[in-house]
Amino acid sequence: MRRTRAWSRGLHAAGILGLAVLLSGSYCSWRGYYVPGGLKSPVARTAIGPVGGFASVYVNGTEFVDDSAAFTLDGAAAAESQLLVGQVATVTGATASGGSGTPATGTATAVAVSTKLVGPVTAIDRPAGSVTVLGQTVQITGDTSIGAGVAPTDAGGLVVGQVVAIDGYRTSTGLIATRFDPATAGQTLRVAGVVANLNGFAQTFTIAGTTVDYSAASAGLPAQLADGSYVVASGATVSAAATLRAQLIVVQDEVPAAASGASGSVHGAVTRYGSAADFDVGGQAVATSGTTTYQNGVSGNVGPDVEVEVSGSYDSAGVLNATSVALVPTATVRVVGPITAIDAAGRTLTVAGVTLGTTSETRWDDRSAALLRTFGFTSLQSGDWVVARGVPASGASATARVIERETAPTPALVELQDVATAVADPVFTLTGISVSAAAATFTDADGVGLTRSAFFAQAAGRLVRARGSLSGSGTLNATTVALRN
Repeated sequence: MRRTRAWSRGLHAAGILGLAVLLSGSYCSWRGYYVPGGLKSPVARTAIGPVGGFASVYVNGTEFVDDSAAFTLDGAAAAESQLLVGQVATVTGATASGGSGTPATGTATAVAVSTKLVGPVTAIDRPAGSVTVLGQTVQITGDTSIGAGVAPTDAGGLVVGQVVAIDGYRTSTGLIATRFDPATAGQTLRVAGVVANLNGFAQTFTIAGTTVDYSAASAGLPAQLADGSYVVASGATVSAAATLRAQLIVVQDEVPAAASGASGSVHGAVTRYGSAADFDVGGQAVATSGTTTYQNGVSGNVGPDVEVEVSGSYDSAGVLNATSVALVPTATVRVVGPITAIDAAGRTLTVAGVTLGTTSETRWDDRSAALLRTFGFTSLQSGDWVVARGVPASGASATARVIERETAPTPALVELQDVATAVADPVFTLTGISVSAAAATFTDADGVGLTRSAFFAQAAGRLVRARGSLSGSGTLNATTVALRN
């Protein structure tokens, strides 16, 4: 439901402004600012991407007012309050400019979320940052939102045998997770994806690494199901680590049909690659041209399983003709600690000596005791303990893609993670901050102890996490140091 916040999200508003100018054709950058005299009438809009926050629904940097929207969760009618930050939502509606100098506003008519995978963890690969669930490789990244009860908030916080519910972007081997949670008691096991290897004799098919046994499906196999169909299969038992015994199989469209001329943005992984001008993102056909612009890379960087966000307009065949393709960089930075400074005008905050910038697509989640549903930049105060993850900028700064407010831990030690530079025993640098490891203990990416000399022999250019306390001079005096890949 809509809540009045007086544009408290700041740069989320900037994302809406950028949307208006993108649609009007008058803009200074992909996420630029509204130019008076642009778009005046509503234009149909589809957005597919992770939920960035609430007070309406934010997806791909755009606010969609959802007072009259129909919500569904896993195919059943739901309320906005049941959605979670980081779940991938498909929003259909419209956007329009309110007039001269007024930002565009999205109005949602439908918001749909579908959990992609529910099952037990059968393997954990800490160096790769991945887990295996029902035979599928689930990549946990700096952009993955983590549910309550998981600590640390990465692959290391899970245990083999734990049943988890995961949403994200499908890949050829599984998922890039945008959110995972411990499954609720009695939650039905589930897998969603594209059918392959349909075998009527064995009564099985595969979805990525999962084998689906449909011999006990209550309604049988849907008549229209074939290799290439997108389905959701659910069941109560697993007959093997990578086999789901399905009780129900539903064939559905992976992406909604869009009207010719409608605008759209899709965030996901490349699921089919014909060429740089012809590929699919999460099942949505995309076409690029000589006028398509690229961020964080070039057209040659697009390929199978690469994470991208595409914006453009749909043609009569339902193809999204891209005006912009943004390649999503790896979020290597992790900063944990209390906020020591807030710049409201610049929309930045300082944590553990690192200045963190926010954008229209920064994801906001309150995991503290306050559990604010409408958590955002203006909810923060100096002293709040946060976990920020994102990409490095220049010096001691980074762009935050995820900011989570937490309850301060005991002991209250700060953390820094990034690719280590300027490595010279006993110091190295993470995100522009000098780290002294003279009194630290060391582990490798599997959590196995290392000597200091062994760590420094291999740390340069590796992802490293350091935990400790900041000195008055701004050096992190580390108590623990771990290789992360």
